Amino acid sequence: MNTDRLLSGPIYGIMWLAIAAVYIIGLFVPIYDADPAHHALIALHMLETDDFISLIDRGKDYLDKPHLLFWLSAASFKLFGVSTFAYKFPSLLASILGFYSTYRLGKLLYSENVGKLAALIYATYFAQFLANQDVRMDAMLTAYIVFSIWTLMAFVRTQSLGFAIAAAFGMALGFSTKGGIGVAMPLMAVGMQLLFEKNWKALLQWKWILMGVFFLIFISPVLYAFYQQFDLHPEKVIRGMTGISGIKFILLGQSIERFQGEAWGGTGSNDPYFFLHTLLWAGLPWAFLNYWSLIRSLIAYKNLKEVLTPGIIILMMIILSMAQYKLPHYLNLLFPYLALQLSGQLFDLPSKHIRWVFYFQCLVVVLMLGMVTYINTYYFPIPGVINQVVAATVAGVILFLSLRQSPLFLRLISVCVAGATITFMALNANGYPQLFNYDAGYQFAQSTRKEPAILDSFEFYNIYSYTFDFYTQKIHPPLLPGQLPTSRWVMTDAEGLAQLRKAGVKIAQIRTNQHYHLSKFSGKFLDPKTRFQVCERRYLIERY
Repeated sequence: MNTDRLLSGPIYGIMWLAIAAVYIIGLFVPIYDADPAHHALIALHMLETDDFISLIDRGKDYLDKPHLLFWLSAASFKLFGVSTFAYKFPSLLASILGFYSTYRLGKLLYSENVGKLAALIYATYFAQFLANQDVRMDAMLTAYIVFSIWTLMAFVRTQSLGFAIAAAFGMALGFSTKGGIGVAMPLMAVGMQLLFEKNWKALLQWKWILMGVFFLIFISPVLYAFYQQFDLHPEKVIRGMTGISGIKFILLGQSIERFQGEAWGGTGSNDPYFFLHTLLWAGLPWAFLNYWSLIRSLIAYKNLKEVLTPGIIILMMIILSMAQYKLPHYLNLLFPYLALQLSGQLFDLPSKHIRWVFYFQCLVVVLMLGMVTYINTYYFPIPGVINQVVAATVAGVILFLSLRQSPLFLRLISVCVAGATITFMALNANGYPQLFNYDAGYQFAQSTRKEPAILDSFEFYNIYSYTFDFYTQKIHPPLLPGQLPTSRWVMTDAEGLAQLRKAGVKIAQIRTNQHYHLSKFSGKFLDPKTRFQVCERRYLIERY
């Protein structure tokens, strides 16, 4: 054993403490006026109506994703109150499960040290950090899938009934989060490894049947909920169609719709290399090493210790790239296996090559820190000279301590983790919170807390803000097409304001805030000199 590459002692724990600080601060950064706030409102509807069967989106039946995220969010709201923290907390717990499962899978396939490093790499990917900041289904789904793969492999190795039940539970969690991918991906990954090992005996175990039975039992609450909401009500109109079977949709239709993209469209739908170049930023600070490690393993394929990680990476890359619906966060599913693949290659790398990897990663970290420094000094400056000095001093001390590590392998890991945590901390503590100065719904919600009576007579017109409803904890149903608002208070945009004036609506006062769709960054928005050119105005008006 190469003792120079052991991950133990205080430094390993310190790295995890730094990572934990980043994730904990992120629990209190507001959620975006997009999928996160949308999902939070569905959970809020469950809590307010005490109806945990139906998925309702502003008064309409919601048929897309299964129930688990909404159930866990509603339970968290019940326990902690309706807040940003409560919505994000279940995803953080799932991420912790994912980190641990990555460690156990690495230990099973390689060694304990490979597993420990893989968990560290997985936790410091930029996309994994984003998954706990811009909370959708991805942090949960990724964690449940890697948990399923670990327990499936452990079952194959030990034939333990406990691991069989755990694997069934993990796949049920994945299915209940986002449908069939939560089952297909673990079975494909483990199936490839069994073929590689020619372990036909493992496939003939009767406990697979028992695993299937437990899986059906575990997913039965989701199937029952879909049956109650949709199958028992064929008269419901969903996307212009009637006679919709909720069970058929979640078992098969949802995955096919996403793959075909006909109902969704999507960024990068015509780009077959979309996920390859998405990895360049989503995989920082490890992105280039991921390309290198995968290529290195393919070149030396005859000496591979396992094919589970390279196999599932390549197979899923092909499947995702063929799909007509592509979004960057779909790549999150692969990060535990990219981390395992990279960790295994780093431990296998001759010592004479580690120095070159170290120098290269120092360059990557310098570029990351240069970018985040620019963001926090020009795009969204840290307020106050004292705060700026403290932030720079803390970052410098962390980098200095990481560079003092010995031996070189540990220094390589420390510098990468330090660069990632400094970058993410700066974004969570300053960059992202400042973005919400340009979410008009969020800003109006904060001011409305001082005047709660506004919510007694309030409507949206021509626009909608998920963040306003979430942070005021009140869901406002949409107006019918062509219907003018009748409430005393109305939130609208410039077009809506012009329409109301044209219709003769008398206005007592107008409050206004800048607004930008924060899920779609652009260079003009980031640049303070051009930011207001791309922002629109949102208005909160009081009618006579």
